[in-house]
Formats: sequence, C-alpha cells, structure tokens
Amino acid sequence: MACRKRLLSSQKIIGPIVIVMVVAALLAGCAQSAQSSAKPQAEPTKVTDLAGRTVTLPADITRVAALVGPGYEKMLMLGQVDKLVLTMPISSKWAPVIAPALKSVPTTASFQDPNIEDLLNKKIQAVFFWDYKQPLDKMTAAGIPVIATQVTSGNPTSAKEFVEFQKREVQLFGNVLGPEAKKKADQWCAFLDEKVNYVTSRTGKLKAGERPSVYYVRGPEALTVHGRNSYTEWYIEMAGGDLVTKNTPKEIMDTVTMEQVLAWNPEVIFMGRVNNTDLIMKDPKWSKIKAVQDKKVFVNPNGVMSWDYSSEGPLLMEFIAKTLHPELFEDLNMVQELKDYYAKFYNYTLTDDQANRILKFLPPAN
Repeated sequence: MACRKRLLSSQKIIGPIVIVMVVAALLAGCAQSAQSSAKPQAEPTKVTDLAGRTVTLPADITRVAALVGPGYEKMLMLGQVDKLVLTMPISSKWAPVIAPALKSVPTTASFQDPNIEDLLNKKIQAVFFWDYKQPLDKMTAAGIPVIATQVTSGNPTSAKEFVEFQKREVQLFGNVLGPEAKKKADQWCAFLDEKVNYVTSRTGKLKAGERPSVYYVRGPEALTVHGRNSYTEWYIEMAGGDLVTKNTPKEIMDTVTMEQVLAWNPEVIFMGRVNNTDLIMKDPKWSKIKAVQDKKVFVNPNGVMSWDYSSEGPLLMEFIAKTLHPELFEDLNMVQELKDYYAKFYNYTLTDDQANRILKFLPPAN
C-alpha cells in the first residue's frame, strides 16, 4: 500500500515535468524556426568613388542628397527619384514634366558648401558630390557618407578612356543605390556601347580632312568653352569632328579670346547651353568666321539636363554626327532616338512635338 502511494505521488510530479519539457522543446523549436526564416542583417557596403576614395555606406539607402550637377538626372535615369531628399537647383523645364516628383524635392542653397546640420536633420544616408576636398572632409567628419561622382581634374585623355569613365560613373550610382539601380546602370552601359559602336563604325573611316573643325560654346558667354579632356571633346571626336579648343590650358572648361577663334576659324559651331544662336550670329565680331558665313551655327538639344554632361550624352554624340555628316547617317532619326531613350530610361512617352521641342532647346509647350 505504501509503495502504491509512493508510485502515485511520483506520477503526479513527473507528469507536469514532462509537460513543461515538451512545451519548452516546442518553444525552442519555434524560436529556432523563426530565427532561420528571418532575413540576415545586411552588412554595410563599400564603394570606391571617382576620386579614388573608399566610402562605407549603409546597407539599405533610402535618403540621398544629389549635390552634383548630373546627380538628380542619374537618379531619374536609374529609377530612384523616390530616394532623393535634397538636390541642386534644377534649371531644366523638362525635368519636372518627365518626373513630377522632382517638384517637391528641396534644393540646397549652396552645393559647394553644404549645410552639415541640414544634411543631418534630413537623415541623409549618402551624398553625391564633386571632388572638392574641404566640403568632402567636413561631411565625412560629420559621419555623412559622401561619394565623389564628378572630378575637377584627371578626366579621360582619350575617347576609349572616356567611354569607360562614363560607365564607371553610372555604375557607381547603381552600386550606391541598390540592386534595381545597378541593373538599370548595366542597361545604360550596354546602351552607351551600342551607340558608340554605331557612330564610330562610320566616322572611324573618315580621314583628317573629312572631319569638320568644331567650336563648342559652353556658355553663357560665347568665349566660354569646353576644351581639353572635356566630355564634349570626346563626343565630337567620336561623332567625326575636330574640336578646335581641345588643347586649352585648363581641363574641361576654359575661356578663350576672339583672336584665337579667328585663328581657328571653325567650320561648325554648336551652342552648348545657350538656347539661341544670336550670341554669335548677331555679333559683328564673329562675322568673318566660316561657320557664321556658312550659317552652320547650331543650338544643342536640351532635355532633363544639359546633354554634354548628363546620361543623355550618347544622344548628343548622335546629334553632332548627324549634323556634321548627314550623308553617313541618313538612317538616323533623332526624334525616334529621343523617344526611345525617354521610354527606356525615364519611363516616359514623349510625343513627336515634345521630342522636337527638346531637340530645338525649347521648353514644354505648356
């Protein structure tokens, strides 16, 4: 009888213990299952910018300041405008038409000396910037990741280097902005290669005497030019022209004299960021220039951003090639090229009228 009481007593104790152990095992299993199904914590990433700096970035970037000229346009091209929290003033009349979200993005008062407190208050996770050392150092010291996507010196010294340089710039944006942006960046790089091959397969056969001499007005003044190692130099070279300012003392942008222009006597003039030809055609000082006498002074197209320093640059190369060598590019329809580009990279359907207005540096009709 005593044994039976002890057995019943032990059963009463063991029962709850077993239940507790089973429940604990089930809870542990659930916890382990939840842990295994949870996404691993993303690690910070590192990129090397165009100034050669290594920058550590948060894993998931959603708040960006584009304080470099082509920055907002690159983000639009890569489908990332929703991440844009701060940008430079946007002068293009077409940009807010193509991407209405740009209207609500605040602009900085000074892109050369960014307000650190403002960047911190806006919780900026990445800044696209020039290679200006002092502001770069200030932002970095404040713990703000800043990536140099434009350089003030050390530009490519050949057309081949330039093409690779352009791809590096776009891929840098893609690497910073995430997988979808990276995929779009790769598409743009393939597009660039395609257009360069298309144009140079024809202009590459030209002899020296068959390449018209070209003067390119950077603006706003007629004597302010794009020169040595500028993007424009390489677009014009690939398009079958010879840029007369290709040996300027200063890289990229410089100011020349009227005496130099008279000595060069260019055959063709392109107005880079000026929306009419009056600056030259109505100035008596230019009347002896061959391009003026032959009425070969052309206004450049201007869309979401100036074509000579934006992702629309391959279209500029085609435009110049068509202008300089119409006999080589009879099949090139710039209206269609423009419409295809905007559909593919801006997800926007241009009408023929809109495309023609952009090609003539005209604002939207409305």
